[in-house]
Amino acid sequence: MNNVEEEFQKLQILEKSNQSFNYQYVTVFKNPSKLPINQIHLERIWYELKHDIPKDLDYLELSEDVLKKKIYNKKSEIIPALDKRWLPKIILYKFQPYIFTFPKEEDISFLANNLLYIDSLDYFLKCNFHQFWCTILFEPSAAVSLRSFILNPILPYQVAYLEDEYAKVYSTVFEKFLQVYKRLIQFRASQDEYLSEEYAYEKLLEKKLINLPIVNTLALIYKDFNADFVNSITLLYFNDTTHLDFQFKEVEGSIDQTLLILEMIGGHVCGFRENAVVVPIAVSPRPSIFNLTWVYSVVSYLLNTMSLLHTLLEYYKPAMELCIKKDLPFRLPFTYTSIYRELYELMSNREELEMQTMLCERVFDEINLGRSEFIDVYHMFVSYCLDKTLECLGDDKKQEELVELYLKLMNVALEDDYFICDYNVKYNVASQNEMFESCTALDTTRTEFIVSCINKLPRHKKLIQLLKLKNETIEDVFKRFKPPEIEPEVEPVAGPSETNQKRNNEVELDVKIKEIMDMFPHFGDGFILKCLEAYDFNSSDVINAILEENLPPHLYEIPFDEIRIPPEPEPEKPVLAYRGKKPDYDDALALLNDKEEIKQLKPIFLEKIQYSNDYLYDDEYDDRDDDDVPIKVADNPLEKELLTYNPNHDDVASDSSESEEELSESSTQKTNVRSGTQSGSGDKRNRMNFCEDPAVIRERREAKFRSHHRPPQQTKSNVVGKPKGQGQEKDVLKARDKKNVNKSSRANHNRKSGAQWKRSRGMFPM
Repeated sequence: MNNVEEEFQKLQILEKSNQSFNYQYVTVFKNPSKLPINQIHLERIWYELKHDIPKDLDYLELSEDVLKKKIYNKKSEIIPALDKRWLPKIILYKFQPYIFTFPKEEDISFLANNLLYIDSLDYFLKCNFHQFWCTILFEPSAAVSLRSFILNPILPYQVAYLEDEYAKVYSTVFEKFLQVYKRLIQFRASQDEYLSEEYAYEKLLEKKLINLPIVNTLALIYKDFNADFVNSITLLYFNDTTHLDFQFKEVEGSIDQTLLILEMIGGHVCGFRENAVVVPIAVSPRPSIFNLTWVYSVVSYLLNTMSLLHTLLEYYKPAMELCIKKDLPFRLPFTYTSIYRELYELMSNREELEMQTMLCERVFDEINLGRSEFIDVYHMFVSYCLDKTLECLGDDKKQEELVELYLKLMNVALEDDYFICDYNVKYNVASQNEMFESCTALDTTRTEFIVSCINKLPRHKKLIQLLKLKNETIEDVFKRFKPPEIEPEVEPVAGPSETNQKRNNEVELDVKIKEIMDMFPHFGDGFILKCLEAYDFNSSDVINAILEENLPPHLYEIPFDEIRIPPEPEPEKPVLAYRGKKPDYDDALALLNDKEEIKQLKPIFLEKIQYSNDYLYDDEYDDRDDDDVPIKVADNPLEKELLTYNPNHDDVASDSSESEEELSESSTQKTNVRSGTQSGSGDKRNRMNFCEDPAVIRERREAKFRSHHRPPQQTKSNVVGKPKGQGQEKDVLKARDKKNVNKSSRANHNRKSGAQWKRSRGMFPM
């Protein structure tokens, strides 16, 4: 500290004169015609030393004028009034930024370099109008010197960190720089000394001494100190109609840069997505080891970004519409919650915070200010909607669009409960809804839903209680309430013990209310409940406060006879019948289309069907004639019907030894029986014969051949036959059998064939 004082006393900033830096001031300007300085020419006179100076001059006896004529040659020329030849040789210094992460004892260069910078500012203030503009236009170090302060300023909230000599030096720089820039944007000093505004403005743009970043930064630094200067420079820039395209590109570029910075800071703090494009910014990547200096650089950069955005929206209203088109306001709640939550978690339980207490305090202060800036910027978009709604009275369509934009802003903020609670504490949402209702039609159902959701959030209740009881500012509340995990955990199903505990708490609460009402019967149970909530449900403290008339102020706003409305009983939680691991189904359709169990059971059924088909016994197999009667067997018994043993088919008779011709003959005989006639020889076959006589077979085939060549007769199947007890003919029996077979296809009298058909398709008949 002693070194700092010695350095400060050694330089003696406030008493130093510019002569020690060899600054020269030239006064040659004359303007009798009162033209702009950029349109006139002046005579420049200078003296050069002669090459042939007499050696016998008596320097003591000659007068100064005579001696000057003999030694020097007088020369002159006519040159423009604004020309670099009018300038003396000068050195202009740059501003030295203050490094807040260093102890002030280690930052002596801030004092030494800025003392020189103050002398450079004094030169700008002391030189005349002509020399000032020649320096600005033709001295390269002039623009560099002025921009050095704008590019590395000490913002208003950081001035409180400066102490002693550092604060004095910066205060001097702050005031003198303001005076220099005031002179820079005032193009007329008098009636004789002035510049045309178009020429001066073009030169400032060319020297990059006025553009959107510079105007925005100067407005941020001086808006609370000198509002007239801020209004002058913002009007000078934004009212220029000759560079509208340039202005629009600068505003759009500034908004895009803000979006990019927010995205990059979120990536450095919370992590980038896969395949994300990382753009370098002034914040370095997150270190693997905790570093409080890195945290300070993040919160400071984020605060500066939001402060500049706030200033831009404050002094240039058309930027609002451009921000809305780029969805900037809808990204603020998520960025607010995610970045600050991660920073609080990163700093929790860190020993470095106790070791670097001063830097830790600055980190938390700038976090609080940054959160406040987020909320203020978000409220500016809400105010924009309200102002435009008032301007569009009578235009229902336009008002409806603005109301929808306002409701969208509120719904987006409602998705992040910590942001909407902080916003509601500073800017009451219910009051905003009333203001919109007063000037346009508003869906009260949606607005009431938003307000009710906010009031039910636990954080909202804590914030309101703190603000009312302790009269704290929103920044103090921000500092105390850190945003913890945002994702709500799934509440477990309340068991019998938890339910009983809730009931016991309700019973205890009723007992406390009744106890107080016995002493104060004129109070309502609703008012007593509010008192208990204010005193953490301590009945003795409530009684003492009532007797001493020392209740909190917010309780006096509640009617004393307010009635308590008991809460509605919670619905019983459903008991899940499902036990075990749940299958992974995307939706109900996937659940219904699950065929895993069928695939597991199908092989079992197929094996049983294969076994039953392989071992079916046929005692008439040897009666078939392999040469004449082909055996009808399905190609795949598991996929098609087993025709050999299926009684539902008419072409398969009970006598499997018959050929195709015999089958057709039998069908003809059935027809004759139904019509009351007989065909053929009328012989009766014994189906129990193991091997028939070949002569009988030939006779039967001949009869069948003859029957095929006879003209067909209209016959009707006879199923009546003779009276019971007298025996029936073969045709009658076959007709009856055929009738039963056909009946099974139209009714449910014969279930044997249906069962066999089900077996062939892998099903078990019931």
